[in-house]
Amino acid sequence: MKESALAAIQRQQIEIAIGELLLTSDYYMRTITIERIHHLIAHADPTLDISQFSEMAQEELQELHLLP
Repeated sequence: MKESALAAIQRQQIEIAIGELLLTSDYYMRTITIERIHHLIAHADPTLDISQFSEMAQEELQELHLLP
């Protein structure tokens, strides 16, 4: 199934949040950002194509156990 425009926007939001996560070393900011990423993934459009994430984002999501 082709990724919808909404899913593409959500994927970009998740990628941005992962970038923010990588830029901070503060425990509380990391925790909040991880929760936000989890929320974005949990409520994403069903057509969200996980394989379209950048390699860096996929690695980070796997480390956080947020990918199936």
